[in-house]
Amino acid sequence: MTHQRKVLGKWGEEKAKEYLLNQGYILIAQNWRTRYGELDLIMLDQETVVFVEVRTKSTSDFGKASESIHHRKQQKLLYTAEAFLTSKKWWNRNVRFDLISIDKIEGKYQIQHIKNIIH
Repeated sequence: MTHQRKVLGKWGEEKAKEYLLNQGYILIAQNWRTRYGELDLIMLDQETVVFVEVRTKSTSDFGKASESIHHRKQQKLLYTAEAFLTSKKWWNRNVRFDLISIDKIEGKYQIQHIKNIIH
C-alpha cells in the first residue's frame, strides 16, 4: 500500500469515528489487530457492539468504496470480531457489522453508513 493510500485510509477512519461519535456511538477500540486481520473501529450503539469497516476512495475508477467488501473480507471480519469478543469475555453481547464508505463525488467526500453488512 502506498503512503498516500495509508494517509487517506487514516483520514477516512478519523472522519468515520467523528461521524459515529456525533451519532451517539461510544468508541471501544480503534485499529484492533489479531493474526486474522484488523478491526477499524469497534463502537457501542446502545447495547450493541458494532464492528465498523471503513473504506475510503478518492476516485471511482474501480467502483465505490461500499462495493469492496467481498466474501473473504467478511470472513476475516467475523474471525477477528470473534477474537475480540473472546478477549473481552463478551460472548452474550448483541453484535452488528457496519460499513462506513467515504467516496469522493464531484470533488467532495461523502459518507455513507451501511448497517448490517454481514447477516
